[in-house]
Amino acid sequence: MKKYLLLSLFVALICISSCQRDDICPESTQTTPKLVIEFFDIDFPEQSKSVPRLNVIAEGESDYYFEESTNRSSISIPLRTTENFTNFSFVRNHDLPEDSNLTSNADEIQFSYTVNLEYVSRSCGYKAEFINFNAVLVNEEESVNWIQGIQVIQPNDILNEQDTHLYIFH
Repeated sequence: MKKYLLLSLFVALICISSCQRDDICPESTQTTPKLVIEFFDIDFPEQSKSVPRLNVIAEGESDYYFEESTNRSSISIPLRTTENFTNFSFVRNHDLPEDSNLTSNADEIQFSYTVNLEYVSRSCGYKAEFINFNAVLVNEEESVNWIQGIQVIQPNDILNEQDTHLYIFH
């Protein structure tokens, strides 16, 4: 009987000592930042201006970033971490009602950067930082761009989501 008791205690001790705490990345830990964009009025550059029925789609994707069009003057969107570029179409007046007299207009901006992977912790893994971020507005030949200008904020590294990285003027 003593052998069984000692064997049971030994097995229980091994089971308890082999447990590890859960590796869960805390929400307060900074992970890969999104690109933060603010929209401004072209006529009054210091005044923020929302974009009517805005939606965004990355080149090669089939789904828009926002489930429903938004009217915000600031957005955050993810950049690709497996490439050194991401192209987005910014669609003004997206998903209009059929009886609307407005038309949808998509403008493309090409983003280039160098991806720098930084180890955070065992539970969080790696985060990407985007170094030497650059943006180029693609001019359309057939129609008029609703985006009149863009400005990359210096320094041009995307390290967090607290800072704005790009101004778009319309």
